[in-house]
Amino acid sequence: MYLFSGVKKDCCGCMACMAVCPQGCIKLVTDEEGFEYPQREVSRCNNCKSCIAVCPLVKNSYDEQDKFSPKGYAAWSLDCTKRLASSSGGIFTVLAEQVIGEKGVVFGAAFSRDFYSVQHVKGETVDELCSFRGSKYVQSSTVGVFSLVKDCLKRGKKVLFSGTPCQVAGLRNLLDSQSSNIITCDLVCHGVPSPKVFNKYMHEQEKKYGAKTISYSFRDKKDGWHFSGVYQIFENGRTYRKSYWSDLFLNGFNKNVFLRPSCYACQFSRLPRSSDITLADYWGVETKYPVYDDNKGISLVIINSQKGDELFNSCTNQMFSEKCDLSHAVLNNIHLSHPAVEPVNRKVFFEAFKDRSFADSSRRHISVPGLLEKTITVFLKKAFWGIRIFLLRRLY
Repeated sequence: MYLFSGVKKDCCGCMACMAVCPQGCIKLVTDEEGFEYPQREVSRCNNCKSCIAVCPLVKNSYDEQDKFSPKGYAAWSLDCTKRLASSSGGIFTVLAEQVIGEKGVVFGAAFSRDFYSVQHVKGETVDELCSFRGSKYVQSSTVGVFSLVKDCLKRGKKVLFSGTPCQVAGLRNLLDSQSSNIITCDLVCHGVPSPKVFNKYMHEQEKKYGAKTISYSFRDKKDGWHFSGVYQIFENGRTYRKSYWSDLFLNGFNKNVFLRPSCYACQFSRLPRSSDITLADYWGVETKYPVYDDNKGISLVIINSQKGDELFNSCTNQMFSEKCDLSHAVLNNIHLSHPAVEPVNRKVFFEAFKDRSFADSSRRHISVPGLLEKTITVFLKKAFWGIRIFLLRRLY
C-alpha cells in the first residue's frame, strides 16, 4: 500500500484511506505531475491498519458478484435529446432518474464551475443529473464524498454511486456491511489523466480564445457517435471544436501519455467487476448487430449483481435494450481485458511540462497526425457511415 510503500503505482487516488482513518492523520499532497496522494502524519498514526483494510489495491472483493453470472446488453435511452447529450447511449441518466424518482440520491463526477477540474458531487433532482452526463477524462476528486454517501445510507436513502472501478471498489470496502441500500455503477476506464495537465490545457485554451469557458464536452456528437470530439464554448461567443486525434489533450489521453501511474497496472480492467452495473460505449456493435448502430450512441451495459439486475429491469420502459454476446463486447473493448500501456514518451513529456506550456510539451513529445492524413481519414469514415446507415434504413 502506498501509505507504507511510497510506490506511486500502489495508489489509485480513491481516498478511501482518508475517509476511514479514525485519527484523521491522513492528508493530501499533490505531486509534480498533478496527482493527489495520501500522506500519513506518522506522529498521530496509531497503526490501526484501517487504511490497509479499505485500499482497493490491497482488497478487491466481489462478494455477491461471485455468485452472479454477468449479463451484457446493448442499450440506449428512448429520450433522443438525453441520448445525444450523453457520450454513448444515455443509460446512466435513465438509471439515475429511476433512483431520483424513488427519493434516492445520486453521486457522480461533474466539472467545477470554471471547468478547470472534476470532482464527485451529490445530486438529488433530475436537473442536477445534467452535470453528471458525458465523459470526464480527468481524475475526479472524491475527498469528503464517501462520508456523504455513508450519511445518506444511515438516513435510509437509496444511493446510486457512479465512478471509476477503483473508486467503486474503495467505497465498497469502506461501507462493508452498510452497503445493502447502495447501487454502484462503474465505467470501463481508459485511465485517469492528470488534473494539473488538464488545468493547464484549459488555461491555455482560454488565453488563446480570450474568454472564460461556459461549456465543455469531451464527446460532443454533432457529427455522430463515431466522430465525437471536443466542443468548447467561451463567454465571448467563440467556439472550439476538434476531433479526438486533433485536440492536443485528447490525443495525449488516447495515447496514455499523462495517466496516473497506477492505471498502467490496473487490477480492474477485467471481469468480474466489483460494481453492480458497468457502463461503456459498445464499440464494435456494428460488426455483430449492425441494425442497432444509427451513429447516435450505444451503451454496453454489464449487469454484475442481483441489485444491478433489479435496477436495470425497473427502467426497461425508458430504454431500448437487447441482450448481447458479452464475449463479443469484451473483445471489442480493450479496457475490459487489460490496462493501458505506459508509453515510452511519458517521462519526457512530464519533464518538458515542468517548464513549458502544455501545447509546446505536447507538440514536442506527442505525435499528432498530419492535416492531409486527418482529412482523408475523416472523409472516408464519414462517407462509409453515411452509405451504411442509408442502406440499413432501406433494408430494415
